[in-house]
Amino acid sequence: MNSRERVLITINHKTPDRVPLFFNTLEAKFVRALGDHDMVKTWKRLGVDVFVVGRKAWCEDKPSGLGFSSSPPPQEESLGGSGSAGWNGVDEFGRRWMHGRYLGGAVATLEDLQKYSPELKLEERFNQPLIEDWKKNYPDHAYALFSHSGPLGLTIECFGLVEFSYALFDKRALIQESVELKTEWFIQTSKFAVTLGVDFVVMGDDMGFKDHGYISPKDFKELAFPYYRRIVDAIPVPVFWHSEGYIRDYIPLAIEAGIKGLHGIEPGAGMNMKEIKKEFGKDLVLMGNVDGNEIMCQKDLSLVRKEVDRSLREGMEGGGFILSIAGSAHEGVEIEALMEMCRYAQVAGVYP
Repeated sequence: MNSRERVLITINHKTPDRVPLFFNTLEAKFVRALGDHDMVKTWKRLGVDVFVVGRKAWCEDKPSGLGFSSSPPPQEESLGGSGSAGWNGVDEFGRRWMHGRYLGGAVATLEDLQKYSPELKLEERFNQPLIEDWKKNYPDHAYALFSHSGPLGLTIECFGLVEFSYALFDKRALIQESVELKTEWFIQTSKFAVTLGVDFVVMGDDMGFKDHGYISPKDFKELAFPYYRRIVDAIPVPVFWHSEGYIRDYIPLAIEAGIKGLHGIEPGAGMNMKEIKKEFGKDLVLMGNVDGNEIMCQKDLSLVRKEVDRSLREGMEGGGFILSIAGSAHEGVEIEALMEMCRYAQVAGVYP
């Protein structure tokens, strides 16, 4: 069974030969160390089953992904990770950055929102020749679109979390308008990615702190649920939802909206895989939930194997499970831990 077959069977809640491997993002240090600056070589070396297509964004005319370029910005300009390396100023959505680190939002009025509602730029947002090359040379792998550009999470970021919280009470119509605009933007850019050959879309829409969500379930029902449903109805491939943090209270509405899968399931935030699998495993494909904040940031590989065993034990029964770090393979993750996670998962994640 090749990677593509393995992933598509899993998405259809059937049992593959082994649990697939997925990473929403890999930091540039892994690409340099494991793939000699080549992302595909890195994915292949790790045994990843899904190749991830990015959706480019800009900040002060600098594109995302500069950290992966042949001449990356210096380390002090990459504090927020390789995706936003070199960003200083306000990006096209109205998010403020310094040295590649997110600082808050610049949107406070309707005029601000209109200024920071970007054009589609479909031809520019995707590296079409590269994607075509991948599809031609690696047809045995599945392809996913991923970026942190979901409509409510992006709205929160363009306001700033504190300002957004106040705006829930005194600028709710502006929030609604922002979510509307970002939903349409997300739909159109995602549909274009589907024409390039992605098999599913992962909507990055972070909505959780540790142990509780950003907003009440009531607000989620008003400000996220109808837009998630619109996205699912408009995009002709399965839509997964990525969120770190505690989002347990939102899951029933996400299922009702038609979300096919959930990526994250962060154990350190109180997301219990065993309970979520039992309650929602028939409705959602689950992707996660290896701890990326402690276990993967140290070099005791026995602890890595123990964590992989736990995730597999709680998630793989009956299929519908894809192993992943609960967040991303960020700068703090140890290379040895990442390699051992992937190696061991391909052995321990085999179905009988």
